[in-house]
Order: sequence, then structure tokens, then C-alpha cells
Amino acid sequence: MSPPGRGWALRGRNNFRSREAPQVDARKARREWLALARAIEARGGTVVALTSPSELLTGMPYAAECGQVVAREGHAPWFVLPRMMSEHRRAEREHWAALAERMGFEVVDPGVGIWEAHGDVAHIDGATLLFWGGRTKLEGLEAAARWFPGEVVRVQVREPAFHGNMALLPLPSVDRMLVCPEVIAPESFTRLRERFGDARLLVVTEDEIRRYATNGLPLGRELLAPSVVPESVRSRLEALGMRVVSLDMGELCEKGGGSSRCLVSRAVVEDGAVSIPDEARLAAVARDIETDA
Repeated sequence: MSPPGRGWALRGRNNFRSREAPQVDARKARREWLALARAIEARGGTVVALTSPSELLTGMPYAAECGQVVAREGHAPWFVLPRMMSEHRRAEREHWAALAERMGFEVVDPGVGIWEAHGDVAHIDGATLLFWGGRTKLEGLEAAARWFPGEVVRVQVREPAFHGNMALLPLPSVDRMLVCPEVIAPESFTRLRERFGDARLLVVTEDEIRRYATNGLPLGRELLAPSVVPESVRSRLEALGMRVVSLDMGELCEKGGGSSRCLVSRAVVEDGAVSIPDEARLAAVARDIETDA
């Protein structure tokens, strides 16, 4: 994760929320970020936080695009670097790469194309889903795909799903996924149906994904979700045994256009596989945010 800076502002305005949004309140955005980070750690996660070295790198809080961790048994995990569409975000990766190397990851680069990393990656039932057609292009996906072992399912999406994490949300604890066929190419949706079965696909509408139905962060049977998620979606999830935890994300989500899932690049690695610098732990970053508040 990467906290918004004191001067955080909307710069690229490259999604349907941020294009017309009023300017953000940076201090409130920082408090929203900290609430999410603490909620993750309260549920057993460990937050690694990279503070942006420049106020110009306004996209860094949306850390789903920082890279993708791929665990390898007996070897250092790979950290697959992104290749961003937006020019103002391309410099982010050098800072993420430096932190990844310091932590002990093996940093690798797809080398060609546009590939926006974790925002276009999902895992369920032993398969890796790789998305393209929004910001990620097919050439970039294929360049990155060689770093993913095992079964890979390619899924084409369209706007307003600028990333795959707006089109589909795996819920492994209940063996389901939320999926929006309206923003998925017909042949890709057929592929999902054939691979996972209709009973596991919970269909949501384009209107519901515009209210971030697929952008919550699942942690076990809890979903950390922005308060704008529709009640219809909450009810369906709760009927499956999920608990939806509502978070105020007026600045980061409702204005900035990225939800709890967009603010995190999630990784699972073996104990001892990497080390976390003290200054990148949540306690150090939280002190700065609380002092500012």
C-alpha cells in the first residue's frame, strides 16, 4: 500500500468517477487510507507501506498497479513490474522496484506492452485470471503471463471496467465470484462459465459495478467495502455467509475512483521469504498521518 501525501490531488482523472469529481481533501483521504490499512492488520494481514517520494506521483495510493507478487516454492518470490498506460504513473514502478529488491523479491519486467499488474489479476480455484481490454492490452498480458505458473484464464473486459477488478471479484471463502457480464467479452464470459460453472457466478449489473460491487477487499468471510456498494449486493453476500464491513471512502473512492481492492496489491508468501524495513511498517506511516491530522 502507499498512503496519499499531504498534497495529494487528482491528476490523471482517467476513470468515470474522477473525470468530473471536485478536488479532494487530502487529509481526509489519508485518514480513509489509514482506516483501511488498520482494518487489514486487525484481520491478520501485514501492511507494507511505501510513502511516495514525490507529490507528482498522485496515482501511488492505488497500489493494485504497483506490481504483482508471484510466490515460488524454495525460491525468492517474483515481483512482476507493471507497464502503466498513464504517463504520469510510469515513474512509480522504479520506487516499488527498489522496495521489492530491498525486501528480497526477485524483480522482473514483462518488457513490452501495457500491463497494469495486480488490478488485472485474480485467483480462485487454483486458477489465475489475467484481464485485458481496459488499460492492460493483450500484448502486455502475454508478456506478463510467462511469470504465472499453472492454469491461466484470459478474460477480456471493456469500459467502465478499466481493470479486471471492476469486472470480477473472487470470493474464495464461499466458493463464488461476483461477475458483470455486461463488461466482459461474450467469449470470455463463456470461458468463465465453462471453467467455473454457472452456480459459482453471481451476476451483477453495470450499474452495480459503477457503485463498486466488485471492488471490495475480501479477507476470509469479511468484505472490506466502500459505503457506496448497493444494498442489493450486500444482501446477496450476507445471504452467502459473508459479512460486509462498510468503510467511508468519500475521497479515495467516490472522488478518486479507486476502492479498497484498488488500494492494495495483495501477496501471500512463505514465512521468512521476505523482510520488511521498519520504516515501511504501518506503525511508522500511521504516526505521520496522525500527526498531520
